[in-house]
Amino acid sequence: MTPQTMENFREFSGSKSLNKTLAILSSFDDQTPIQRTSDIAARLDMNMSTVSRHLNTLLDWGFLDRDEDTGYYYPGVAIVALAGRALQNNDVYRHAFPEVQRLSYRHNVHGHMGVAQKDKIVHLISSCHESSMDLLIPMGYKHPMHCSAMGRVFLAYLSPIEAQQILKSNTLLKYAHHTKVDICDINQELIRTRQQGYCLLVNELAEGIGSIAAPVFNRNREVVAAISVSASARSLADPAREQVLAQAVKAAASRVSSKLGFYPR
Repeated sequence: MTPQTMENFREFSGSKSLNKTLAILSSFDDQTPIQRTSDIAARLDMNMSTVSRHLNTLLDWGFLDRDEDTGYYYPGVAIVALAGRALQNNDVYRHAFPEVQRLSYRHNVHGHMGVAQKDKIVHLISSCHESSMDLLIPMGYKHPMHCSAMGRVFLAYLSPIEAQQILKSNTLLKYAHHTKVDICDINQELIRTRQQGYCLLVNELAEGIGSIAAPVFNRNREVVAAISVSASARSLADPAREQVLAQAVKAAASRVSSKLGFYPR
């Protein structure tokens, strides 16, 4: 669980049981996709019987499942169904889905669409060509903003004050040898992103992987999503390949933006 999630739980731990149920559900993340009752109780500093009671409620509603042999709990299919309903009427998702698929198949890359959630990027769409299955990222997976191409796109188009607040309020971890964690260095990349209209990021989120991302704007000229492609760092080291992919990503993002009511000045 992230420090922010823990902070939120502590803030609401004395209020209604709904907050405890949501805290338990939110404790299932990328690092801990499966947990036992004792794990959750220890992480949330809650009584075992209280946790057990809430877990049973989540089981009854289908939001959690349980492996009877090991006692581990994990997210249930009701969450998937709820996510599907959330995306049904999401204009960004609906317009971006075919664009991301076309990118992945036409250019033999892995395509993504993500949105911002505080200091993270949440993947809502992931599409891969047959030869890029190793880059598949599941829906809901989160990446930090400071060292992901889609994250830097969001930071680049936020107001300078908002962008610096995000960068300064979080520990900027190194995920690979070339991950930029110096805020001055990142700010230079944000300037370059706005100048180019896209972000190129190589060997920062993971070794040997590079990404190119471009912003999706709404009618109010706000960045509401980012579209990106991922490929091997070796592939993106070719300037011609970079330009082809950059233009394709920018064009896809522009088409989605226009469907959302955005028009360039």
